[in-house]
Amino acid sequence: MTLRTACFRHLLPLSLALLALSSAVSAQGLAGPPRYIDLADRLGPGDTPDDTAYRELDRWLADEFTDACPDAFCAGRIGNYRPLRLDCVVDTRQDRIHSCRYAVVASQTWVHPGTGAVRTELSQWYCPLPLPYALSAEDFLSHMTTLQPDSSGYLFNRLPGGQVSLFDVLRRCLS
Repeated sequence: MTLRTACFRHLLPLSLALLALSSAVSAQGLAGPPRYIDLADRLGPGDTPDDTAYRELDRWLADEFTDACPDAFCAGRIGNYRPLRLDCVVDTRQDRIHSCRYAVVASQTWVHPGTGAVRTELSQWYCPLPLPYALSAEDFLSHMTTLQPDSSGYLFNRLPGGQVSLFDVLRRCLS
């Protein structure tokens, strides 16, 4: 065995280990932050995880939904409507809204008078919001958290870039 062969034999395992390590580091570096995130996970300047503009908007919308529901769109054979939340996806590359929908569930329970058996019917709706392409998350939140002069609440604000409100979207979606 020559000196060259002996050196190569000892360096080969070390070289392979270094190559594997550099590949693993490169793969982690390429992964980076996720491309899409939930708007609830996006923090704006000065926001803390428990008090973002999104969370505040979601609370206002849920309260207004609960108030408007009985007279507007919660009549019929199924009752007990509950707003789940405003679901929005943000493209993190440019901080743009990718899509939004408002999720609502409802249930109706019946008790059989002879047996006491309980039967529950569940319904769910995912109502997509018509939003303009490339709307920034900041513009969306600013628009939706500013009460418009002709609006009686955040649920009734016109959606950015359109003439319809979330109330209008829900009325169509839930009917």
